[in-house]
Amino acid sequence: MNLLTDAWIPIQQQGKIQKLTLQHLLCNEQTGELCLPRDDMELACLQLLCAMTQVLFTPEDKKALGQRIRQPLTEIGYQQAIEEKQGWFDLNHSETPFMQIRGVKATAATELDKLLAGVADGTNKAFMNPFGLGEALCGGCSAIALFNVANNAPSMGGGFKGSLRGSTPITLIIKGKSLRQTIWLNVLSEKSAKSMMPWYQETCSQVPNYLEPISAGSKIPASQIGLNRGLLWQPAHFELLPPEKEGRCSCCGCSGEVYTGFNKAKFNYTVEGIWPHPLSARVFKIKKGEKEEKFPSFTTTAPTWTHLARLVVDQQNAKEGHQAAPVLQQAKTFMASDKIQLIVGGYRNNQATVLERRHELFSLAQGWAQHGVVIQQIITDALAYKTALRKAFYLFAVGIKDKVHGAGVNLCDVVESNYFQQSENVLHTSLASVNFSQPDHALRQQNSQLKRLAMDLFEQFTEPYRQEPKMLKALALARRSLHKSLKELEPEGAES
Repeated sequence: MNLLTDAWIPIQQQGKIQKLTLQHLLCNEQTGELCLPRDDMELACLQLLCAMTQVLFTPEDKKALGQRIRQPLTEIGYQQAIEEKQGWFDLNHSETPFMQIRGVKATAATELDKLLAGVADGTNKAFMNPFGLGEALCGGCSAIALFNVANNAPSMGGGFKGSLRGSTPITLIIKGKSLRQTIWLNVLSEKSAKSMMPWYQETCSQVPNYLEPISAGSKIPASQIGLNRGLLWQPAHFELLPPEKEGRCSCCGCSGEVYTGFNKAKFNYTVEGIWPHPLSARVFKIKKGEKEEKFPSFTTTAPTWTHLARLVVDQQNAKEGHQAAPVLQQAKTFMASDKIQLIVGGYRNNQATVLERRHELFSLAQGWAQHGVVIQQIITDALAYKTALRKAFYLFAVGIKDKVHGAGVNLCDVVESNYFQQSENVLHTSLASVNFSQPDHALRQQNSQLKRLAMDLFEQFTEPYRQEPKMLKALALARRSLHKSLKELEPEGAES
């Protein structure tokens, strides 16, 4: 099973699923989209395709990248590019199998469902994951699962290292008009790669660490990890068991050679510093003159739109800031006047346990590249209305000491959850349709809708308590607080 020559990429066309080779995908104007039974596997597959294309076909500059986006590769060009790297992507290679280490010593084999994030832990539910999803995996699904665990999923617990981006990072991918275009839009040119990592040139010939393993206990500066090595970094010691010749993949449903288990072993090392992944934004704080960076992740139930500003906008002050993903910074140089669609995904976890999967599509109107402050304002305003609502319900619950006795009913979390759910479409519409050069109308329209939503939710959730005399003062206090906060959020001169 070789990812460069075999058909492993599941594409859905007109209701039918077929598996394509990477060559067919990159050398033709293929229609259709990736199709796997789990959204995180689809996202990981797309991310893997981007990484492979980056490693094999890094364009020299923006002009060369533009040509790749517009026109498919030639078959001759494809074959020439993969000639020296076929051993990198062989899942069954006798010495250096893809994303694996040969000779892993384990007391017992592990079932494959441990490679599918969230399937084997206590949060697994049949509603989210069909029964038996990890019983047997074909070569393609096994490769995607190995890549996903190495790059996106929580580590497997104590002694097992997580990805170069830390635990459960948020991944951002630019969506094109076709799958082929999507892949190329998320490939960096050499010029962009050099600006992202000054050490690009001296490390560009490195190979993945499953081909040249690191030593146990090593301390590795992030600036010594090249682009190819970092994109295909394997942080753990995994080894698939020999495949069974005939079987049915419990993930994608295809028949043929399948894997049913793997060996794993603890392996420790330290990466010093932050490796700048092309598909990730970075957030930072400045303490004592030093910049402390990390990759954003989903740590709460707050929806994805609340993170969007720090994913797409470059911003910094004396204390903190955030920097957009390198592929998005590159896109600003040739897509600034276009609308753009962004795929955003990741996990929310509690240590090794996956609590939530996210995979969402956002559209940004023309002008997104030059008007990050407007994106920030759209999100800041929406969060302000949520805060006003939560403050009112907090006062309803606790009152004011020695003045107003609280109702003793804490509705803050459930109201906030409802606000987030019901405001989702409002935010998507604002971001997709705003006139970035003249945003006032869109902001007024959005905020009017959010104000009405806040008032409706207040009435809805306080209605059961209006007939309780002991709660009337707390209710009046909360209502005054909400109206005062909503008034403060209106622009000067606006009518209430």
